[in-house]
Amino acid sequence: MKKFYVYAMGALILPFLASCGDDKEDSGYTGVNLIYLSAENPVVEETEATPLTVNVDLTKACEQNITLNFEILNDEKEILRLESNPVTIPAGSKSAIFQVVSNQKELLTEDTYFEIGISTFPLDNMKLNASLRVRVKPNPQIPELTEAQKILIEGYKSKYGIDLTDWLGAVTYHTKVESPASDYLPPFAEPFTKDFDGKTIITLSDQSTEELPVLKMVDDPMGLTEYLAWVLRKETIENDEFWYGEYASPAYAQIMELLNWNKANPGTFTMSLDGIKLKNISDGTATVDFLPVSVPDVRTIIPFEYVFSPWELQKKLIKEGNQIAIDLEEADGTANPAHYLQASDVAIDELEDGTFMPPVGKIDFKAKKLTFQFVFDHAYAGGYNRANVVYEKK
Repeated sequence: MKKFYVYAMGALILPFLASCGDDKEDSGYTGVNLIYLSAENPVVEETEATPLTVNVDLTKACEQNITLNFEILNDEKEILRLESNPVTIPAGSKSAIFQVVSNQKELLTEDTYFEIGISTFPLDNMKLNASLRVRVKPNPQIPELTEAQKILIEGYKSKYGIDLTDWLGAVTYHTKVESPASDYLPPFAEPFTKDFDGKTIITLSDQSTEELPVLKMVDDPMGLTEYLAWVLRKETIENDEFWYGEYASPAYAQIMELLNWNKANPGTFTMSLDGIKLKNISDGTATVDFLPVSVPDVRTIIPFEYVFSPWELQKKLIKEGNQIAIDLEEADGTANPAHYLQASDVAIDELEDGTFMPPVGKIDFKAKKLTFQFVFDHAYAGGYNRANVVYEKK
């Protein structure tokens, strides 16, 4: 597994920080009462009215009722609205919730991020720990099939008795990611499980032939976009342990300044996945092979294609001859997501630490289920992350 070199002093600091305990501990705390905002999966579909629940947590309970009035900081077109806001936290309590809901105006043409924050505080010693960044996805653009693709789909009906049209377009998923404990970075220090629900846009791949149906996930493949974007932020611009301070490599400050890439401007991140091959088609079922052909001495990874705006800018600067961009193209500090994501082989148990499971994909046309299990990791992972993905057509 690829791991980054950590300056000696930084390595000493990390275990000390990990032993300091949780900032939110209430016992005897007399400092600033921080307000924490969180959401399990901070994504809203612009075309849907499904609310996103936001959790509000205080460092310390107050002796009196506290009312907090949250706001959307950068929403001039009123794409979103807040419900159950203002929020009142009763005396003696530390938590509450409110909702973020789309106004369904269908004005967006690309993924757009909005910040949820607060402008005034009811007490002098209160402070917002950080605003909550919510991604709003526009009405999905479903690729139109070409005449050649329509002919292939009709051919699969005749040859295999399967109708792929059921699996093209927006398909609902539930994804569960299990992460093992890691000694490398606080966000991954404890094992955790995250669940994601959403929709993947699926089309027929240009790799398809008369004999072999191949699918392509053009948006949010395997339901992992939000999770991997979070990992990428935690390992780069939100990596307070190693990217900032006296002992940080100068490369980090250089690349952030060059690309204007920072906590306030984290960039946009999207993914796609091609080459999802349906094999052994029989009696309404098939195995699904989503890995590339193994090559000796070459690490096999899931062939996600990442589009990350800071990396796109860095590539542009490389072509223009910018020396910093060139020097950091493949070095620690690069904006290339592939430098941080998928650090180990996913087809074989490269780590041998008990976290591996073999990659498996299958589709049942009768039950209308498409399922995957696989592993992946990242630069600061403590082992393989396990992913279980279920797509269903209802």
